[in-house]
Amino acid sequence: MKAIVVGCGAVGTVLAVALSLGGAEVVVASRRASGCSQRRAEARGLGSSMVSVCGWAHLPKEVDVMVFATKAYDLPSAVNAAEDLGLRPRLAVSVQNGLGSLELVEEAFDSAAGMLIYFGSTGLSECSALYTGGRRVVAGCRRSCDEDALRELLDAIASAGLSSEKVSRDEFEGERWLKLATNAAINPLTLIVWSRNGEIVRDERLRALASALADEVGRVARGLGIRLPEDPVEAALRTASDTSANCSSSVQDVAAGRRTELRYINGAVWEASLKLNSRASLNLFAYLAGEAASEWLKGRRSPCEG
Repeated sequence: MKAIVVGCGAVGTVLAVALSLGGAEVVVASRRASGCSQRRAEARGLGSSMVSVCGWAHLPKEVDVMVFATKAYDLPSAVNAAEDLGLRPRLAVSVQNGLGSLELVEEAFDSAAGMLIYFGSTGLSECSALYTGGRRVVAGCRRSCDEDALRELLDAIASAGLSSEKVSRDEFEGERWLKLATNAAINPLTLIVWSRNGEIVRDERLRALASALADEVGRVARGLGIRLPEDPVEAALRTASDTSANCSSSVQDVAAGRRTELRYINGAVWEASLKLNSRASLNLFAYLAGEAASEWLKGRRSPCEG
């Protein structure tokens, strides 16, 4: 299997290494690269492997899978670049947090899937990351897609030691909202108190807030007719515990001077609730408070350093 991984940050690096260790031929798309070169991608705690790093103009035209592991706000430009170059993979995969990204990939490609990440990782530099725990990866299609390509992708990931799971079309939306509840509970709180994920379960006040946020996401999902596979509060707290040593993507983003994805997480929950009689006010508060905090925390040393 030949795979392009777009984005070699925390998540993209772990996926690139896992795919390569699982036997796939991996090409990393990089805007910084000119031409193609071999580089060792390293996910400390999982492994390392040689991958090809190529500038966009030098990417192979025909591949089995194209995994978009960019930030949600960078995805539109990445998708546009792929379309401009005429890249047509058998399967395009969205790995972004929150809502909206999978929809964009589905519009751009005939065969598209979503992937939900439950492992923790911290980006160190391009194609270098620290894998910090958790192994579950869930993927599925909401419409027709190349099921064989998806299965090959998940088999390669599993061969590297991660736990991959393919769910049915009917189940995937519930899984996506369960992951949304997890991110909505962990990301804004760890950003505001500037802590690792484990603080969510250690501090009773944060535990209560995270539980309320996850529960509210579950209520919005049920109002929209989406059935979650398990209790969102239990899922959020378990993920915080499993990735206790990790810093959430929001903390990592702000420490690196980047924007957060809270608009696509808590902000998206609020927007979805506008279709219902009840409003997701807690998630609106978490979104706005997190964005406000990010302005004066930007560039501060990450709690995962040192």
